[in-house]
Parts: sequence; C-alpha cells; structure tokens
Amino acid sequence: MEANGYSPETVKAYQYDVDEFLHSLPDKPENADRNDIRRFLALVQSRGCSKRSAARKLAAIRSFFHYCHLTDAGDNPAKAIRTPKFGRHLPYFLYPDTVAALLDLPDASPLGLRDRALLELLYATGIRVGELVAMELRDYRRENSQILVTGKGNKQRLLPVHQMAIARLDQYLEQGRPKLLSQPCQSIWINNKGNPLGQRGVRWILSKYCQHLSLMRSVSPHVIRHSFATHMLENGADLRTVQELLGHTSLSSTQIYTHVTRERLKAVYANSHPRA
Repeated sequence: MEANGYSPETVKAYQYDVDEFLHSLPDKPENADRNDIRRFLALVQSRGCSKRSAARKLAAIRSFFHYCHLTDAGDNPAKAIRTPKFGRHLPYFLYPDTVAALLDLPDASPLGLRDRALLELLYATGIRVGELVAMELRDYRRENSQILVTGKGNKQRLLPVHQMAIARLDQYLEQGRPKLLSQPCQSIWINNKGNPLGQRGVRWILSKYCQHLSLMRSVSPHVIRHSFATHMLENGADLRTVQELLGHTSLSSTQIYTHVTRERLKAVYANSHPRA
C-alpha cells in the first residue's frame, strides 16, 4: 500500500488492519467479495471492536482494494460497504488555569527549558504531536513570530505564535538545545540522548508533568490541541479561523468544539444561576 500523505501512525494502523482482514479470508485476496468484508467487520465487532475502529478497518480495506484496482487487480468490493455509524464524543480539554499550572512546572535545566518551550508551543498553536516533532530549525520564522507546520497530506500552513511562546522557544534554542545536542541536527526538539525527540517522548514528557496536577484523566498532546481550540472559541475566535489554525480540511471537524463550548455554557449557567 502507498502512503498517500498519511502519517506513519495511520500507515502502520492500516497495514495491521489489512493484514488482519487478509488472514480472515477463506480464499485468495483476489477472490474476496463484499460478503467477505461484511463477515470480517461483523467478526471484529463481535470481539469488542468499536464502531470507530471498525470504520478505520473498512477505510484501510478500501484503500487496499483501491490500490489493487489501480494495478489492474480487479474491482473494489469495499465500495458498496457502508461505513459503520458512530456517535461523536465531546473532546476532553483542560481549563485555562490547569494549562497555566502545567506550563509553569518545568525547571530551568536544559531539559526543563525544552519541556517548557515544547508545552508552550503545543498550547500556543494547537498543532498535532506529529507536526511538532517534525519541526526543523528552518521552520521557525523568528522575525515574523511564526512557525511553518507540515500537516496531513504534506499540506503546509504558517501559524502565528504569541510572544510568551516565542520567548520560551528562544530561551530553549539559545540555552537548552546546544547542551542537549550530541551531533549536528536540524530537528528543533532534542531528547536526553542528544537525538531528535519522537512522539512517544513528547507523550512521556506531558504525562510526567500531568502527574503533578493530580488530574482525574490522562492527558495526551491531543488534549492540549482540544484545549487550544476550545479556549480560542470561548474567547471570541470564529470557527473558520480555528479551522485554519488546526489544519482541518473540513469545517465539520472543527464544529465539534462548538458543542463543547455550548455544554460548558450550560454547566456554568446551571451552577451559577440562583434559580437553576
């Protein structure tokens, strides 16, 4: 299967899903039909697979047969299969005071300067963790207070960065990063071994600091992204602007945050009004 601009995580997940499907077939893949796909989806859901995961598996199978079709290996039997419907859960986000407490936790060591800049930039821009770790020195536009981000499908967008995050990033680049480097490297984020920091490292860093906050739920980099979008809308940003900042291709992906702000509005009203 070709990557087609998918992230490495998506490609890995699709490969797993396709392998799982192929192993379920009673015959050769070229003889598979829509009934084989339906049986496979029913099987994985009977084993506890969620509708969301089943939808991803179907998308992987569609991509696989689409590729086979392009290479003259037959029609795509997955075209006629409807994607399982599933409800959209409201995204979990942190309140501004919790984010502020999180950003104040790192110390002034080289790793602490990195962590403070990293967390500050995540919240300042709402970028995905994959976009964060892919950043190189050339992507930082200090003179314009901007960063160049390469998102899904290799689409690029220039994002503004507020001055507090700029100050933290400059401090890390000048005082922290040179002490962490083990060899010349263009990646902005460096781990404790002097090599480029990966997504797993970012998740570990965030988890480490969140332990100090005694939160009821775990916090991933995507929760910081949710928090960014929610706080922007709550403070007057319009939906189209937030869509562009997040790098969403469809406005429907961004509209989920309007539901979040409505739910919070209801909760504040219920807790604040004397007769509520």
